[in-house]
Parts: sequence; structure tokens; C-alpha cells
Amino acid sequence: MSMFTLKQTPSEKIADLKAKYRATTSAPLDGMWEAFTGMADQFSINDRREAVGYCAVNSDQKMLQFFAQPPANAPAAFRQALTELKVTGAIVSTAEPSFLALCMDHQISVSEQAIMYHMADGTECGGGHFPHGMTLRLMNPSGLQTAVDFAAKTIGADAEWLESYFSGLIDRGELYGLFNGNALVSTGECRPNPTQPTFADVGMIVSTGQRGKGLATNMLRHLIEESKSRGLAPICSTECSNIAAQKAITKAGFTAYHRILEITF
Repeated sequence: MSMFTLKQTPSEKIADLKAKYRATTSAPLDGMWEAFTGMADQFSINDRREAVGYCAVNSDQKMLQFFAQPPANAPAAFRQALTELKVTGAIVSTAEPSFLALCMDHQISVSEQAIMYHMADGTECGGGHFPHGMTLRLMNPSGLQTAVDFAAKTIGADAEWLESYFSGLIDRGELYGLFNGNALVSTGECRPNPTQPTFADVGMIVSTGQRGKGLATNMLRHLIEESKSRGLAPICSTECSNIAAQKAITKAGFTAYHRILEITF
């Protein structure tokens, strides 16, 4: 017999539960992964008529967040969610101890997907310095298509998604472009985190022909200083397979903090 009722629900109706969940994490959650969570299906976990938790499940049947209160409810609610929602695995960070522990109880395999970074207190990076002839500036709406074409070619991201994503960054003054003459050779973003208001997510892309010249590290250093000027602590992440990005992030002054794991049930 099921103990709880699972009901698909809009994110805003479980906002208080999401805030309680974030309070249980041991480090800030990566903004991009938080965005993926927001795009997943959200389900409230109800005990009679009261919502006592929630979970998020994406289109690949991966669970991206899980929370239930009091903690004694969690194991049974988790098992029920796995069964009813046909969940095949999870994406979870080591900064989410309760969710991770539940996942480990059901795992058959675990692999590292990404590394999360933060700045240790007192770290000085010195700002970004770029070669003579290169100009760093905020991107404006007239440069949207240039940024979209650049990112689509460089990292293979979907152009339609990039247009929507970059448009929002430009409107909020969060996207920088580094130009060598008229050619865009790098982009950098500094995004105040909407759910964790003391942090900013930073990230960069460098064209394949300009890699290995220190542009990534210096773009990150600029973004770090921009975050600090807004009174925000910078955080970032990169895939475990991206060794070049890991080197640039470390050189910029970041410390590897937590890991994002993919777990198969």
C-alpha cells in the first residue's frame, strides 16, 4: 500500500520546499544543473493533503532532486517515487548528502560527470589581462547572432537554445565577448544565481584556434572580479572529461570542491 500521493505540480507551488532543500546542502548548487532541474517535471509528495516533499525527474527518467520531511519519511517516499515514476537513475552532487545517501542505497553503478569549484576565502586572482589588440566588452543585442554562431560552432550546442539563453544574458548585462579585431574569440558569462543570492555562476568558451594561450584563465579572472564587484562569490563547474578547462579554472584561482555524479538504479 502506498504511503504517499505523488502529484505533478508547478515549481512555484513547491518553492518553500525547494528552499528547505537548498538549506540542507553542504555547498552551493551549480546554476546550470539547477536550471536543468527547473526544466524537469516536478512532483509534490503528499501525506494526506499536506505536501511533505518533492522530486524532479527529467525526460530521461533521471531524478535530479529529492526532498522529504521529516527525514524518517524519506526512504519510503524515495522508494515509492522510483517505482511510480519509473525512475532509472539520478544526477546528484556530493553537496546533496541526504539525496546522495538515498541514491546510494539503490545504485548499481556510479560515474563522475562534472567537477564543482569555489573560491577559497581570501583568494586573489588579479583580474584578466588579454593580448594587445584584443578587446573585452559586454555583448549587446546586435551581437546576439554572432555569439550564437560562435558557441554553436565551438561547443556544438543547439542554436535555438543558445539564442534564448544568450538573449537573456545580454538583456541582463551578463555576457562578455572578447574580440580579436572583429572576430569573436571568447565569451564569458557572470550570472547572479537566482536561487542562491550570494553566489554567481561563471563560465567561458574559447574558440578552438585560440586555445592554449591563457585566454580561458584570464576570462575567468575577469569574471571572478566582476562577481566580487557585485558582492557575489563566484562558482563554476566543468565536465570531468574537459581537462583543459580544469587547468584553466584552477589557474584562475578556483578550488575543486564537489562532484556531480550519474547514478544508475
